[in-house]
Amino acid sequence: MEEPIVIQENENLVCGNCQNAVSIALKFCSSCSYPVAGTETEKSTFRSDMGIRRRMLKQAEEKVKTAKIIIYVLAGITFITAMVNGFVNDDFVTMIVNLSLSLLYLILAAWSDRNSFGAILTAFLIYITIIVMNFFFEPSSLFGGIWMKAFMIIAFIKGIRSAKEAQDLFAELKKTKGISLD
Repeated sequence: MEEPIVIQENENLVCGNCQNAVSIALKFCSSCSYPVAGTETEKSTFRSDMGIRRRMLKQAEEKVKTAKIIIYVLAGITFITAMVNGFVNDDFVTMIVNLSLSLLYLILAAWSDRNSFGAILTAFLIYITIIVMNFFFEPSSLFGGIWMKAFMIIAFIKGIRSAKEAQDLFAELKKTKGISLD
């Protein structure tokens, strides 16, 4: 599985990881940090580390998917609340506000495909803002559905943490050419 080191006429090596030309005087590729002139153990360790980082990225992305589902659930709950407020309680102002909020959550869920950290963090901040605003208008609302609120907050925090981890791992793997950018 080891790629041979090819010495070119201008005294450069070809990196076995990213295929860039590397000066024969350098031990590591300046593009991806692969140990071009390193020992077999160093090269194996580099590949192993890249594999570990790819697995960690997949795990973080799975947690991000869970947070994305939470945003969709919030959009659905907000939509149902809007319909109840509008058609059962004849409160069309609250219905329009909740429909707008539901649409915002849907947009954030879609945006999470491109920027999971930003989308999940924004959805979390909106969720917390709504809870705080409801508390100011009706203090007893803070304790209504407290277990559901706690679950959502914990899920958001885990999602934010995982999205940041995935973002950092992706950047690192991209830098070291440890991931294909299809």
